[in-house]
Amino acid sequence: MQANKLYALGAFLSVFALSHSQPARAGDMSNAVVTCYVDTYDLDIPQPLYCESVWIPNRGTNPSTAYFEVTGLQAGRYGFVWRNLENNQVMTACANRNYCYISIKTETRGDGEATLGVTITDLDTGATKDAQATALYWDGVS
Repeated sequence: MQANKLYALGAFLSVFALSHSQPARAGDMSNAVVTCYVDTYDLDIPQPLYCESVWIPNRGTNPSTAYFEVTGLQAGRYGFVWRNLENNQVMTACANRNYCYISIKTETRGDGEATLGVTITDLDTGATKDAQATALYWDGVS
């Protein structure tokens, strides 16, 4: 009889423990950063927060493409909303992707610039973090 009571108590405690799981915790987004690079014919290496390339004929196209990517996130479920910070427009083509890209062009007697920001949302907790990076495309001819 005593063994049956201990078994029943153990079963009750097991069920009780399962029904009260720990609350969801936000993924650590503190290391999240946006990297970028401007696509040229050279080896392009993503850089955190700021990147630049120089346009020279036969070494890249003009316009080119600036690539942005969120790195440094822990495993988890995240949502992403990208925004072009030059005109404050949401980049709908990049919805819920950890990367985004935009055309960038050096202008006559000027240089191209693209700044994208992203709001990262932990889909399990609702916690958010904003991050951004700026890409510059210098005119190497003028």
